This record gives sequence, structure tokens and C-alpha cells, in this order.
Amino acid sequence: MKRFDCLKSLAALLDPSTIVVTNVGPICREWNALRPSDANLLQVNLGLCAGVGLGIAVSLPHRQVVMLDGDGNLLLNLASLADLANQNLNNVVHIVLDNESYEGGGGLKSATAGKADLAGIARSSGVPNASTVTSLEQFETVARQSLSTPGHHFIVAKVEKGSVDKLPTLTLDGKEAKYRFARHIEKTEGVQILRPRYTHL
Repeated sequence: MKRFDCLKSLAALLDPSTIVVTNVGPICREWNALRPSDANLLQVNLGLCAGVGLGIAVSLPHRQVVMLDGDGNLLLNLASLADLANQNLNNVVHIVLDNESYEGGGGLKSATAGKADLAGIARSSGVPNASTVTSLEQFETVARQSLSTPGHHFIVAKVEKGSVDKLPTLTLDGKEAKYRFARHIEKTEGVQILRPRYTHL
């Protein structure tokens, strides 16, 4: 199955208030094309998608948090799975779009092309609901169930390499994405996150 098709079906299932955290690379560009929203935190650095999503989920337990991760990205920080599990969260859907490669780095195979089983690692880390899907129909079923059921859900979607043509250019960098997201949280949660800097004359 194609990653873009998975993301398209996911976008149709999400509530507008759902927070989505994405890593860098093709996943970020595809998601921004399908669901442009200030509730997206885009361009999270390699290895940090799950860790950043964890912080948001703990800070905003009343908001649903979806993490769009890649196999190569998650493999750089597997400890984040254990950290997430130990928080006993009820508002997380962690989706790994696993194409068994480091696509953004030239397509070298990742460990999931061999023996590594990310759903198995998640279960062994204490994640209660971890599964692997290999068809779009399976993905839609599991995603719909996970989004509608409180808990900590982990879905590995086995997808093909490659993106789609004519995606809109993503012009914001990680820093701009961070500030845009922070202002969205300030507005929707009624809190102050960003504080003015004063220059002494």
C-alpha cells in the first residue's frame, strides 16, 4: 500500500482539534498537503517525533495526539517507546509508516527490512495496543478503532517507498512550524507559551 493513501484516509477520520506531530521528510510534505492545519507540528527532527509527541500528550491529556513517524526515524530513538508506555497515556495514536528504508537519505534499507519488528518492540516496551497492518483496508479499520478508543495505540503500516507527484512545496522550517503550533495551542487552550523578549537599552 502507498503511504499517501494511508495518510489520506487518516485525514478524513480526524477531528479538527486533533494534534498531529510529524517527522521531517516525505511524511511531513504529504501530510501538510492533505491536512494543512495549525494543529500540526511539522518538521520534528530525526528521532524526536515520539519524544515530542509524548511531551504534548502529557501536557494536554484532554487532547488527542497523533504521531506520524517513520521506521528510520523511530529506530534512532527506540527508548521513546518505553518512555511513552510508562506514562500510561489515554490520548495517543502513534503511527509508523514503515517503508523499510531511509527514504530521505537515499533509500538505504532500515533494520525493519531485516529482523526488526517495531510492533513487537512496542509491545515488549509496554505499549498495550500494538499492531502491524499491510493493506489499506486494515489500516483504515485499525486507525478508526484507535482514534475512537481512549488509550495508547501503536500502528505499524507497511508501505511502499516513494511519494506522489506535484505535492505543494513546504516552505516553513522547523522553527517556524514550532512557533505556529505554539500560537495555536495558546489560542485553543487559553494559555501563554511564548513570552516577549525585552531589550535593555
